[in-house]
Amino acid sequence: MALVRRNYEVVNAIGRTGDEFVDPEDLAPDLWASLAPDIELHGRPDVPDARVYRGREATKEFWRMLQEVWAELRWEPLEIIDLGHAVVVETRIAALGRGSDLPIEADETDVFWFRDGKIVRLQGFPTKAEALEAARASA
Repeated sequence: MALVRRNYEVVNAIGRTGDEFVDPEDLAPDLWASLAPDIELHGRPDVPDARVYRGREATKEFWRMLQEVWAELRWEPLEIIDLGHAVVVETRIAALGRGSDLPIEADETDVFWFRDGKIVRLQGFPTKAEALEAARASA
């Protein structure tokens, strides 16, 4: 659970970004070390052209995309449910579009899957029910 909380601390520490890429490996080497080498970061199933980022270096492409799209981003965990093999986190996202300064707020439920104490998969879902179903299906 501490590892999951740390993930949101790091995302929120990036805060408002400029033109320079904030590398998550440099920002939080402790969190970076907790990612399995074969980690899979899956885009939300309801987002067009959702991608799967495989491996630590590929996940940096996801972070780069977030920083290019959003000038400011806060991902607030509201409820954390530990299922043992996975942790489900209900969140509230508040972001400000880069260039447009358009604010958005959205709900998302994230699932972190673990193997040997490392994060092996991470995926966001539009609803808590979908996230719990996905987490339980992989038990």
